Amino acid sequence: MFIFRNTAINLSSFYFNLLLSLTLAVFYNNALWKLLFAESIRPFWKTALFNLSFLVFLTAVLTLFLSLMTVKYLHKPLAIALLTSAAFASYFMNAYGIVYDVTMIQNTVETDTKEVLDMLSPALYWHILFYALLPSVFVLKIKISYRRFYKECLVRLGVIIACVLTVVINLGAFYKDYSSTFRNHGEIRNLAIPSSYIYYSTLYFSGAYLQPDLPFVHIGQDAKLNEKWSSNTKKVVTVLVVGETARAMNFSLNGYQRETNPMLAKLPIVNFSDVSACGTSTAVSLPCMFSHMERRNFDSWGAKNTDNLLDILQRAGFNVLWRDNNSGCKGVCKRVDNQALAAYKDEAYCNERECFDEVMLANLDEYIDKSDKNTVIVLHQNGSHGPAYSKRYPQRFKVFTPTCETADLSICEQQDIINSYDNSILYTDYFLSQVIAFLDERSDKFSSAMLYVSDHGESLGENNMYLHGFPYSMAPATQIKVPFVSWYSKDFMQRFNIDTQCLNNNQQPLTHANLFHSVLGLMGVNTEVYQAPLDVYSRCRTTDRGE
Repeated sequence: MFIFRNTAINLSSFYFNLLLSLTLAVFYNNALWKLLFAESIRPFWKTALFNLSFLVFLTAVLTLFLSLMTVKYLHKPLAIALLTSAAFASYFMNAYGIVYDVTMIQNTVETDTKEVLDMLSPALYWHILFYALLPSVFVLKIKISYRRFYKECLVRLGVIIACVLTVVINLGAFYKDYSSTFRNHGEIRNLAIPSSYIYYSTLYFSGAYLQPDLPFVHIGQDAKLNEKWSSNTKKVVTVLVVGETARAMNFSLNGYQRETNPMLAKLPIVNFSDVSACGTSTAVSLPCMFSHMERRNFDSWGAKNTDNLLDILQRAGFNVLWRDNNSGCKGVCKRVDNQALAAYKDEAYCNERECFDEVMLANLDEYIDKSDKNTVIVLHQNGSHGPAYSKRYPQRFKVFTPTCETADLSICEQQDIINSYDNSILYTDYFLSQVIAFLDERSDKFSSAMLYVSDHGESLGENNMYLHGFPYSMAPATQIKVPFVSWYSKDFMQRFNIDTQCLNNNQQPLTHANLFHSVLGLMGVNTEVYQAPLDVYSRCRTTDRGE
């Protein structure tokens, strides 16, 4: 098969591809093998035989792929690229329990420098050393031999036919086991490395770059303020706080045993306790929650070319501002006034790497005072962005201890991870109370309201799952259920006939789709795209109920 000569290893192209395929199948698919070995197929010998069959199946598929894709001068570069990408993919899959789909690829592409730095850890360095660098050195030491062109083509054809037959025979011999496994575990296609991230990367980039140019669609062009504004004597300021990675179950407002919302609990707020996110990642949820589309028909490419909630509010006459302490607005704020951190940075709220969410209130009163228009302000939090939860809050909020002080969650006890996460929720509670105080202290200048809703939730080690971004159909409730809290000044409630007792007493399941219509209804904006059944306030306005 191979011989050593001058410290080099000689392999034919077939044996090189077979060795590479077997290496990828065995050493880079820990999550996949863990799932398969957890399957209870009795008797034991049948379980072992099926797993051996699956190894042959996976190796044959990879060898087939390499036989089709590899050419002489690009053979080694492709092998090194596969080993390196598989090393990174396997690390994040093993360390955080993530799986790959189009959304996860989108998250990876749109990750900013700060998020990348949060992911760096000694465990990652060691993993890349042993699974990328050393195997790549081994590849460079191999001398791949090729036959004459026509003979090489014939051999490749024979290998391809042999691989296809191997796959067919395997599926036929174990059809019942394969069908049961794939039916019960649809996530297998998301776990297999490297096929999963190659396939979904192809889908993502083909969608990003082959998508036809879509004409921009204007909706809500008839948007205008309703009769509630006819006697307007005071400016109105509404703050929409977009949370980051806050899951509803860790809010004491929703029954969590820890007191993570001590500040909000003292305020006259409305807490919506059963809210589902549109997606499990910021890249999906953020555009979706500001879109008129519901999750079942949400299209990210269409959303980018269609007016969203902020566009309609601006058209209705509001001054709209987006302030960001995160990784950007994902195109939502493209057509409104938006400020990056540099525009309002205050070192009192910052350290050498990042700023805490309070910084978004810096100089905000100056922005509001310089305009006599009614204003809607969006504050996009850094919130509880993981895995470095301990960096999301000032040290005085380190209440729940001990904490996980690293991004490498694998070396932390689960309870330490939860403690760090809960501290970040505690800080969000404080931040929201500060937003409310900011508005309430200026009640002589303007009427005001605050709405807070998170983009998605988070897994904190339940079933060995961490972070977020799972395919929605497979995602646990921890990644989907999000907090939704609102507050209104007294004169705001009077002007817009908001009955907070009714809102608290008439809880119902909500989704991000309710935000679009609820804000339009709350702000008294008439437009054909508004749907009253999706407006949480429609049944709790005193005038609508004849009071």
